[in-house]
Parts: sequence; structure tokens; C-alpha cells
Amino acid sequence: MKKLLLSLLVIGLGAGFSSAQDRYLDEIFPSVTSTGDVTFGENFNFFSGADGFPLKTNVYEPVGDTETNRAAVIVLHTGNFLPKYLNGSPTGNNGDSSIVVSSELFAKRGYVAFAPNYRGGWRPTSASPDDRRGSLLSAVYRAINDVKTLVRFIKKSVAEDGNPYGINPDRIIVYGHGSGGYISLAYGSLDRIEELEQEISGKWLSTTDVVGANGDTLFFANELFLDADIVGGIDGFGGSFNQDNWPGYSNDVVACVNAGGALGDSAWMEVGEPPVISFHCPDDGFAPFTQGLVIVPTTGEVVVDVVGSRWASEKANELGNNDVLYGQTPYNDPYTIAADAALASSHPFLNLAPSEYKGLFPFRRPTIQFPYQESSPWDWWDEQVVVTNAAPLVGGAAQAQGLYNQSIQGSPSMTPALGRAYLDSIHGFLAPRLHALITSDVSVEETDFVNSNMFVYPNPANDYLVVKSNEGIRITDVEIYDMTGKLVRTENGLNKLSHQINGIDQFPAGLYLVKVTTDQGLVTRKVFVD
Repeated sequence: MKKLLLSLLVIGLGAGFSSAQDRYLDEIFPSVTSTGDVTFGENFNFFSGADGFPLKTNVYEPVGDTETNRAAVIVLHTGNFLPKYLNGSPTGNNGDSSIVVSSELFAKRGYVAFAPNYRGGWRPTSASPDDRRGSLLSAVYRAINDVKTLVRFIKKSVAEDGNPYGINPDRIIVYGHGSGGYISLAYGSLDRIEELEQEISGKWLSTTDVVGANGDTLFFANELFLDADIVGGIDGFGGSFNQDNWPGYSNDVVACVNAGGALGDSAWMEVGEPPVISFHCPDDGFAPFTQGLVIVPTTGEVVVDVVGSRWASEKANELGNNDVLYGQTPYNDPYTIAADAALASSHPFLNLAPSEYKGLFPFRRPTIQFPYQESSPWDWWDEQVVVTNAAPLVGGAAQAQGLYNQSIQGSPSMTPALGRAYLDSIHGFLAPRLHALITSDVSVEETDFVNSNMFVYPNPANDYLVVKSNEGIRITDVEIYDMTGKLVRTENGLNKLSHQINGIDQFPAGLYLVKVTTDQGLVTRKVFVD
């Protein structure tokens, strides 16, 4: 923890840290081992049209670690949901320098890091706005399902395979750069297909029939871009072009972290979802810091309106979802101090109260000429590697050199040292928050035992709700929240096996979160009042 970034690079602010060494808080392991191309599932390949495409991940573990109950982090690369180099970028798979180093940094703090490649593929150059929007949403949806497959694979490996990676299945975190940040934010918030169907502007519905080159209709006017009968349900199962992987295990994670990227829809975030930690350059011209349009970096075409890290962080704090990251003692480490100073600075998108944006670290970078905006200073790449590897894919050495030259226009100060310094700041800011979360008594799945023995019914409800437990689990408190995060009913000091809540008919129709506290853990349920 030697380097920290504020508006410019600052060196040495970590010197005041305690010498005590704690897992997840400090780099307690000097070296890391990696295992490449571990198959964690298979699914339909939308590039080749073949089924049974293997999904693979690299796995990073600390050398000499004997712990068998470790937290896991899924580290997601950027890449515009297209193959590396063909996406017009020198980044785009799990071999990216920032992904390898991030995975190693997590492992040095005692995590097991999984860095997968996920499926992409969309039509960014299509003349049809509906086709661009629909194909991108489909690509993001497939990527989310691939990450869910990996989460279930990890949990299945614990339950059925002797826990070969030494994982605590209740302590899994999703972390992403760029496009991976889109996946991470959506992973924690997009949990019902209705969140797409009921978006007020209708942006997830096609406005026209979109016909492919072979004459097939790809999207139908006034219908949702995503057809669960084809691509599978929101939990990753079903669909004629989707393969079920590891049914019987949940997709739950404890936190979602994004470095860049954005959230597809503000309506997706609800009470009780995983906390959000965000890193973002406020001047990012392609993934907005507040709210704006996603732009195709290589063509400048508009795709869809989204909200950025500033909005997502504010909403996570308003809903109380980020409270679990913070204990009784305020953080006073140099990374938090730098983040708070950046939040309160005079940038047009900032001048924010740090208390309302806990978990957000904006990285201010020097202004460069539009459309080139520094948006991922944690990334770096080697010119010779890019030219050599890109040439066969983009039409020759001249085209590959052009790809590299264009990438430098958007990152003129890019160096390995600068990228590593930003990653140091990211991991330094993450460390105490994730440490607080992992070592707390928060339960992501409310433990399988409590979760499977707690019932809230009827659903939908229109008069009353019954909260009932089995196996002697004592219900102590029940809280009901609306989807704005407002607490609308509290029943405390119960000490019961069953409790009926009357007066539900007085609630406005809509979705509510029922939070049930028991003597053996916390359970949440979503209930619709009609």
C-alpha cells in the first residue's frame, strides 16, 4: 500500500498504516500461483453457432495458504463485449494486464480470484438503433449468465467436489473493469424480468421489427429485446439457446464492485441487494459518471441511456445497501481521505457530500480532446504485443499499429507504473470495506438452513402476510420496505415460530422487501401487494 491517486498521483500515503497484518486487509502473501483454463461450464457460442462451448476461467491463489474457508472474487475484464482487437481495443480478455495484476493483488490479500472469459457478441455497427441496443443487451445478459454459472460452479465445488479451492460459498464478490463493471452492477440489481418490461421509457422494447441478413426476425416491434424462451430466464436457466449449468445452487454474492462501466437502468436497484463499491473517471465519455448515453468507442454510434457510478452509489446509500460496508468507526486510511477529497472537489460532476456517496472513489484525470477521454487509467498494454497479436485479426501490421496509436490517443499518459498505481488505490480503498463485509455476520444466502426453512405467504398478498419458520428457528423481528427503501412496517420483539402481519391492504400496490431477523440469521423475501 505505497501509492495513492487523488487528482494527480500521490506517493507514500500508505506509510501510516499499522504494521498488523490481517487477511483481506493487507497483502499477507508475497507470491501467487495461477491455474489456467479451468472449465466452469458450457453454453451456446453465438459466434460459431455451436452448442457446448466451454466456459473457462483462470484461478489465482496465495502460495502457502492453508485456509480452507476463503472469500472468492470474480474478476471481469473489459472489452466492449467483442473479441479483443476486433473490438478496436488493446484490451478485452482475462489476459489483460490489469486483470492479471488485480487477480494477483486479491490473492496476496488472501482471496481466491477467478478471472473468466465470458461470451460476448453484438452488432455495434448496425444501422438500426434497435439492433444495436437489443444485441448489446443480449450480450450483457449472456455475460451475466456466464458469471452466474461461475458463482454456481464455485458453490457446487464446495458442496460436491471436496472444496478444491478452499472457498467460503457465502463470501463471493463480483468485480469488473469497464464492460466488466457493467456486468457487476447489473449482476447485483437485475433480478426480475419485470425490471426490463416495466421501464417507463420502454428502452428495452424494440420499436421496429429487426430483420437479420438471413431474413430471420431478430427483434419484434413492441416486444422485449430479451426472450426468455430463447436466451433463458433471469437466473440463468431454460431457453432454447442456453444451457443449464449447476442447477440447485444460488447466484447470490455479497458485493458488486465496478471500475468504470455503468448501470443499465436506474429502476433495477432495490432494497436488500448487494452493496456497491465504484471507481470512475468523471470525464469518461463512453460510460457516463452520472447519466447519459453509451457510445460505441470505435464508431461513435449511440446505443442506450444508462446511469453511472455516481448515481448507483447514491442509490445504494439511500437504500441502505451500503451500510454493511461500514462499522462503528469511520475509516481514516489515506485512500478514504483521498476519495472524500475527490468527492468534495470542484469538478462539475462532483462537489458531493462524502457521507452520501460511501463506497465511491472518483479518479480525476487531465482533460484531453474529445472524443478521446481517459476512462480506464488502471489499464496498460505493450505496443509490440498489441501489434504482433492484433495483426492477424485486423488485416495486417499497419492496421494493428493504427489500433495501438488510436488507443494511445485516449490514454496518452498510459504506463505500467501508472496503471499499477491506480490498481493500488483501488485495492487500498476496497480492502477495509470488503474486510468489514467478509468478517461481519452478514449472510448472503441467509444460510441454506434458514433460507430453506423460512416462508412468507401469500404472494401476491392483498390482506395479510404470514411469516413462518420450521426447525425451531425463532422469528425475532420483521421489517417491510417499499422499493424506494422506505421502512413501512416494523414488528419487533416477536420470539415466535409464526407471525401474521395484518393491514397489508393499506399498502399501495407494488413490490416490497420483507426482512426477517431470526435467532439464526437474516432472511429477505420479495412480496408483491396487489
